[in-house]
Amino acid sequence: MSADIQPRQTSMWVKAATFGGLAVLGGVVGYLTARFTNLPDSVPWDDALAFMMGIALIVMGALVAITMVFRPAAVVGQGGLQIVVFVLAGLMFLAPMMAPEFVAPQIVFAGVALAFALQTVANVIVWRGSDEMMRRLMTETSTIAFWGLQSAFFLYAAAERMALIQPVSAWGMAGILMAVYLVSSIVPSVRRGLA
Repeated sequence: MSADIQPRQTSMWVKAATFGGLAVLGGVVGYLTARFTNLPDSVPWDDALAFMMGIALIVMGALVAITMVFRPAAVVGQGGLQIVVFVLAGLMFLAPMMAPEFVAPQIVFAGVALAFALQTVANVIVWRGSDEMMRRLMTETSTIAFWGLQSAFFLYAAAERMALIQPVSAWGMAGILMAVYLVSSIVPSVRRGLA
């Protein structure tokens, strides 16, 4: 005889409080980052966005690490690789802005390219080792981000071609892409009750 194990439902209030707590944590991290980093007073919007994405990704890696510490030992997963993916992505956003102050840009770019290759390998390993639900979440996130960005990019390109708006740098587009991807990852998770 086997008993059906029903997942415990989290109340909407607990979810709201969790999101509120994470928002406060994000605010504190943002404040401390701005206070203790040596950024100029007027940072271009694309650098500000990339900086925010870099810090957010590293913080997400730290949150995965904290989750790994407190989860039951019976729960197996690929948290270690997910930490690597998040932290490398964060470093790839931060390095082009901060590292050339200390190292030649060519070396920084080589480091970013190496980090990109390592992150790609880690992502493939995570994908291959994931169960069907996680693969579905990854696929839905990618689909939402792709269609949203494709639509926005086409409309932006048409408006830029007609000189209705100012051009955006590729660096700015990379920051926008990551922001849209991170927001897109929330939708499938919430639909399945994982967030």
